[in-house]
Amino acid sequence: MYVAPGAGRRGIGTLLYDALFKALAGQDVHRAYAGIAQPNEPSERLHARFGFRHVGTFREVGRKFGRYWDVAWYEKEL
Repeated sequence: MYVAPGAGRRGIGTLLYDALFKALAGQDVHRAYAGIAQPNEPSERLHARFGFRHVGTFREVGRKFGRYWDVAWYEKEL
């Protein structure tokens, strides 16, 4: 999930995840995964609230804004 710059801290991520997990309820989906470019403390807090746990970080594998970023990976059992 991605929320545009300037749109954060309005509860949009929470609303989107609420809708996503309601849609996934009862589906044949075992886990959810999230990759978060680092650093991104607000996104880490959001994912922790929804029960995601950190499972590892890949170094300099994400590319945006003309540079490479570390990406932390999170998973949530459904």
